[in-house]
Amino acid sequence: MRTILVIDDHVATLETLCLILNANKYHVLSAANAPQAETQFAAVHIDLVIVDHGLPGVTGDQLARKFKAAKSVLVIMLSGNPELVGKPDSVDLLLAKPISVPHLLAEIDGLMAQLN
Repeated sequence: MRTILVIDDHVATLETLCLILNANKYHVLSAANAPQAETQFAAVHIDLVIVDHGLPGVTGDQLARKFKAAKSVLVIMLSGNPELVGKPDSVDLLLAKPISVPHLLAEIDGLMAQLN
């Protein structure tokens, strides 16, 4: 079973993503801020990180860079910021919020296929 770390400071978004991913047979860990995310990331093998672009005190890009420097991991960044137009080099995929569940799952499945 693949493990996904979801990082979002908006609790409703975090809980919803975790429910969706758990229902689709992924092992899901969650974090509402960067310190929680860093602890989870260091403790368990993570296959994919889904991170919100705007977190308190840090950007999703900064976290992605830190994670990718530590070990090989796939990163999807979600952003509700319409001014963020280009995908940062630190992430594998940038998706705009709101995103449909089927689209998100298809993108995750596509990235996970790279791990096989």
